[in-house]
Amino acid sequence: MVTFDPSQPAILHDRFTDKIETWTGEDAADYRENAIVDADGSVEWRGFVFDGWGSVLGG
Repeated sequence: MVTFDPSQPAILHDRFTDKIETWTGEDAADYRENAIVDADGSVEWRGFVFDGWGSVLGG
């Protein structure tokens, strides 16, 4: 999650629910301010535990 850019659209894997979440980028400021990076590189934010992501634009 270190290279994840919250201002860009993406798909994120939520470890807590084992589901894919669609990310539009509109919560980028809140994510940058409130996300907590865990020792394993996952990110806790608003009840999610994101542990992987992919670009929706194929990049």
